Amino acid sequence: MNKRDFLTGAGGLGIAGLAALPPSAALSQTASRNTSIFNVLDFGAKGDGRTPDSASIQKALDAAGKAGGTAYFPPGRYLCHDLKVHPHTTVLAEPQWGYRGDAGAMLILDSDEAECLLNITGAFGVHLRGLFLQGRRDAKKPIHGVFLNNAEKYSPKEDSIVVDDCKIANFSGHGVCLLRIWLFIIRHSIMQANKGCGIQITGWDGFVTDNQLSGNGSHGFACDSVGATVMFTANRVEWNKGYGLYLMNGDAWNVTGNCFDRNWGAGLCATGMRTTTITGNVFRRCGKDSNLLAEGERSCQVRLEACNGLTFVSNVCAAGRDDGGQGKYTPQVGFIVRKLSYSVVASNTLFQGYMDEMVVDLGDHGPDYVFANNVGSARKL
Repeated sequence: MNKRDFLTGAGGLGIAGLAALPPSAALSQTASRNTSIFNVLDFGAKGDGRTPDSASIQKALDAAGKAGGTAYFPPGRYLCHDLKVHPHTTVLAEPQWGYRGDAGAMLILDSDEAECLLNITGAFGVHLRGLFLQGRRDAKKPIHGVFLNNAEKYSPKEDSIVVDDCKIANFSGHGVCLLRIWLFIIRHSIMQANKGCGIQITGWDGFVTDNQLSGNGSHGFACDSVGATVMFTANRVEWNKGYGLYLMNGDAWNVTGNCFDRNWGAGLCATGMRTTTITGNVFRRCGKDSNLLAEGERSCQVRLEACNGLTFVSNVCAAGRDDGGQGKYTPQVGFIVRKLSYSVVASNTLFQGYMDEMVVDLGDHGPDYVFANNVGSARKL
């Protein structure tokens, strides 16, 4: 039997056969072959922006968890909160969001008392893809978009979570909060206008690639307790009201090929770091308003303090002001450095990269600290 005979004949149910069935029967035939995909609409979710959908969505997530399958969201506006995601499942929508505007499958926070919108604690191997999570930035308590809450200890095995092609915006907490995370991937996503950080982690073994961390109320990405073995690559980190990238008391970071633009504090602040390489990044117009940060009035592009085994090599800096020629020119200083040992700051260029001084050296350096072959000029108005 050739392909045409198969599709049109009585020997099998092909395209023509499905077309002859009523819609419900055709969907049933399709569902029988796709039992690992669970459409939230089939569990009672409305996605109309008016109906509370948490209970219905949770049923779909539970079904996906039992099957190790996928909870699927068609485009719509789903009012929900505190959704519990299960191990080895995918939470999926077609990514249709943009930098501005609403589109695609939007999961919209509908509670001021929630802990988060998606709870991935214990959800080993979870994959979040194509979702638009929207919070309530003015909620009275910090509510996170995606929350892994290992409050007391690390997981007994790798968490192995993936956030891919998502937009997470306007939460009163962090966009993504990973507390005691062990192995994660965050890529191709936007964390925007959250009151806390775009992404905040405590933990290690991460890949953070091709993301936009924009306009968050604290740092773009923060690791303010301990963080290790993270590749931070090709991200745009802009207009955050803290530091662009804040690293504290960690080691084995590779920060490469990122653009840090117009953050209120330094584009990058690293304190207490070890065995870290920072190479080939652009620092542009940072230090917009650092009064509430450690550098105070002396705004800078980069702050490096109490680090060992760090290289800061082949980066570029440029001073500037707000878009449209508005605001004041910053930063005052290119680099602020203090208490560095076995570290190299070399071969960086700061052409019109600062307003007053290329480097402020606060001293207290240990053995084998090298500052060499850095060139630059002040921005003249």
